[in-house]
Amino acid sequence: MAPPGPPTIQTAFLSVKPLEPVMVFNSADEAFWFQDKVRQGRVFVDQSQKWVFLPMPEGLLRVRTAKDGDIAFDFDGPAHADRFNQSIKKLGRIFPRTADKLKWDCTVYIGKSLK
Repeated sequence: MAPPGPPTIQTAFLSVKPLEPVMVFNSADEAFWFQDKVRQGRVFVDQSQKWVFLPMPEGLLRVRTAKDGDIAFDFDGPAHADRFNQSIKKLGRIFPRTADKLKWDCTVYIGKSLK
């Protein structure tokens, strides 16, 4: 049974082979919902059914752990960060740039604490 609305991405990581970001969900049903809604998302038979692999986004610089266990996808500019967040149906979060946080709008945060 599919979830009633968009699921929460529980965590994410960067797969080495294939070199792609992977979104991790609570259940296979949530992963299927996400895979069905995003362009080119894939679930591999020999991997966890809760993992959805995505094509490598343009401008991705690094994937790192952020505050409270979130995962941060750092991009080379705000346009690439926004494009990636759009591609994951805005399930990530981008904070606005501030005077003391000049690169905040270049990062997409994913994880449980975003609710």
